[in-house]
Formats: sequence, C-alpha cells, structure tokens
Amino acid sequence: MLKKWFDLKNLVAITICLAGLLIAGQLCMAQEYNLITLKADETEAVYALSNVQRIVFENHAMTVKMKTESDVTDVVSLRFEKSTGIENLKSDLSIYVFPNPVKNMLTITGAHENGIINLFSLTGTLLQSIPAQENATHIDASSLSPGIYLLRVEDKTVKFIKQ
Repeated sequence: MLKKWFDLKNLVAITICLAGLLIAGQLCMAQEYNLITLKADETEAVYALSNVQRIVFENHAMTVKMKTESDVTDVVSLRFEKSTGIENLKSDLSIYVFPNPVKNMLTITGAHENGIINLFSLTGTLLQSIPAQENATHIDASSLSPGIYLLRVEDKTVKFIKQ
C-alpha cells in the first residue's frame, strides 16, 4: 500500500482544514486516527491524533504541538492513518519516496540495505539500477525529463513525478 506523505508545500491547506475539524471536534472520532511524522534525520514516529494540539509552520519549519507529550520538532513530512486499536506491525518493507514531485535529488527510505532499486520509465524501460543504502538512498533526478517514473524495490512499486 502506498502511503501519502504531506510536505510543507501541500500541507498548509490540509492543516487549515484539519485545524477547523479538530476545533469543531468532528474528525471522525479523532481518537481512531494516528499522525505519523517523518523527521529530517529520517526517523518516523506515531502519535495518537487525539493528542495533537496543533501543527505550526514557522521559519520554513514544521512543529507538531502535543497536548500531553513534548512537542515534535524538525518534521519534514507527515501522514494520517486510521488506528485499528491494535499496535501497528511494521511490514518487512515500507518504502518512502520524497520529495514527490522532485526536481533534483530523490530520497528513498525503507529499502533493505544492499537491495536493488530499479528506476523505470512509464513505458517500462529500465533506466537505472541503484544499490540501496543502509538508511536512505539518494538518486540524482536532475537529468530526468519531466514526467512520471516508477521505482521497483523488491515486491513494491512506487510512483514519483519529476518536475
């Protein structure tokens, strides 16, 4: 399952809507949802949405203000997931690609170290094979023509857009 990450650019409008819904207490029983953050150091954390007070954008940075925990700073992306009430089990392979769309440098996290990341055109032409690195793999996308591309990592395929 592809997971949608929201970065600073496209998150402002979503946050305004979310803030209004949280204030009104109408977010489909917010206690059933989680906020997953991705920090600049590429660490991921899960928080109950009912514990989120607000999301703040200042000086090109995103901070999640919490009700009962320490604030979460240095956030580069976040997403929302419905909680099952059962602790989420991390799948063997959760691939994250950002920024998406990309202009220059694409970052891929979640691939197994020494696995192969294959870059394909939308027509299925293999453009590049890159060995996955331990924490994150970076692909120089600056030479790619604008369009849609596919990354294949083991049994996962992820789409990204080159601007």
